[in-house]
Amino acid sequence: MNKVIVSLFKPRKKSIMGHTATTLTFLLVLFTAVSCKTVPLKEEIPEGLTTAELSLMGQKALDKNNYKAAEIYYQTIIDRYSNDMGAVTAAEYEIAHIRVKQKHWSSARPLLEQIIARYEMAGGAGLPPEYLVLARNDLEKVSEGESAATKKE
Repeated sequence: MNKVIVSLFKPRKKSIMGHTATTLTFLLVLFTAVSCKTVPLKEEIPEGLTTAELSLMGQKALDKNNYKAAEIYYQTIIDRYSNDMGAVTAAEYEIAHIRVKQKHWSSARPLLEQIIARYEMAGGAGLPPEYLVLARNDLEKVSEGESAATKKE
């Protein structure tokens, strides 16, 4: 019995190929894990990218469930294109929608209410109409989520 236990803890001899394969596998797994959740710094995002390019980058991050990176890309649209209310509204909606997906009801609600209020103000007719519908739908989800959370307490 002791020999079996001792043999389990004895270092096994591996060939150079065995070590190389193990190391490469570890590095590949590590790289994949890190690269999937990379979050860019705002200052590292190239200047001159269009709202469409930044939005695409945000969508790609969302496809990888990298919500932090997606939010940074959408916030960059808001910061760089603050005079384009259509682009700002779309980016704000995407940030709010990320928070709805994460069930962060308290941070999603004010964003969605702000978007809806913008449509109700003068000039709201010039905004992309789809985000009003989407914001109302998500606001309903927020209300349902808050109600469910209250019932659990």
